[in-house]
Amino acid sequence: MKILQLNKFYYKKGGSESHFINLVKLLRKNNHEVNVFSTENNKNIEAQIGDCFIDEIEMTLGNFKNGLNLFYNRQAVKTLEKLILNNRPDIVHLHNISHHFSPAILKVFKKAGIPVVMTVHDYKLICPNYKLFNSGGLCKKCVGGNYYQCALNKCVKDSYLASAVMALEAYWTKWKKYYNLVDIFIAPSYFMRNKLMEGGISPKKIKYLNNFLCKSVSQVYNSKEENAKKYILFFGRLSLEKGIDFLIKTFDKIDDKDIVLKIAGEGPAGETLNKLVKKLKLDERVEFLGYKSGQELKKIIAQSEFIVVPSLWYENAPYTILEAYSLKKAVLAAEIGGISELIKENETGQTFSPSNPDDLTDKLNYFLNHSDKYKLFGEQGALFLKNNFDEERYLKKLLEIYKKGISAKLMERL
Repeated sequence: MKILQLNKFYYKKGGSESHFINLVKLLRKNNHEVNVFSTENNKNIEAQIGDCFIDEIEMTLGNFKNGLNLFYNRQAVKTLEKLILNNRPDIVHLHNISHHFSPAILKVFKKAGIPVVMTVHDYKLICPNYKLFNSGGLCKKCVGGNYYQCALNKCVKDSYLASAVMALEAYWTKWKKYYNLVDIFIAPSYFMRNKLMEGGISPKKIKYLNNFLCKSVSQVYNSKEENAKKYILFFGRLSLEKGIDFLIKTFDKIDDKDIVLKIAGEGPAGETLNKLVKKLKLDERVEFLGYKSGQELKKIIAQSEFIVVPSLWYENAPYTILEAYSLKKAVLAAEIGGISELIKENETGQTFSPSNPDDLTDKLNYFLNHSDKYKLFGEQGALFLKNNFDEERYLKKLLEIYKKGISAKLMERL
């Protein structure tokens, strides 16, 4: 099958990019002809013949020209028209396209009669700031099309101007009915599926398909440094919605004062979190590791006691949890969004009430007093991962979705 895969980034910026890159590899490994359409960046992984890249757009409030690209990216549209004329795919698979490509590209595929599927990694289709979350916490005011609420509540960068621009873009996209041109939406969690339906997308156009984790050569990381302290771990983007400040404040209250909290990642909240640690005088107990990836990150995960996911926002289907299971680590996570679909309570880990310090404190103390439990949870998590997030299983279901999209498009022509 000839497949055109589109995502605005082609390097491991976050979970959605990791999924995109691994999916391209999986399809190519199984002898499908895959072309990538993305943006230029010196961090990009190595491209293959047939892959195509356009300029990456730097989003700043002072750049009027780049702001216009939110509504219609001429370079993306013209490049795609030429691309499918020279090498027409059987199907187009979209991932994150907003801002850097603009949803105007969907008209290119509609005109050519090519079926389109889209994996929904965030809430951009129903929320101008992607997250259903702002500086005040969870927010669903825009769901259903009330995008002016984004501007009123300064949901983007805590700025009236940036928020107004995103609200206008959302209204423009709705008025042009761009996303009506997507044939099938893939929701990686039932929570996402339900939110899309709340936003007005027909359930007939939404298919649930959970994420997968690529098979990799296993490596043993059992050997710890001599006299190394035991630690629990958070890894991911350092941003407000991830709840890391909440975790740090709660960590100060636990009974075990010898355990260390390690935080791996980088992001806009990094400086604020460092200041919080100093304010609470936790410098000896909280360690910031910076950005980690690859085998280095796997070693850090494997040598931890367990993983904590303290998210405050509606996580879709975080890879953090799957990566923890792959290294036989239990997960203690907030019961919010799609997270609860990934945790089998008291089998692969436990959940706690979001933003509830007493509940998290109790769960942390329980884990730290029952190492036999969380080690067993980790073992069961690995089995849960193998049985439900296997790449062969994912590929089989994805190809069924592709074939359904192609068949439906053929029927339209009759």
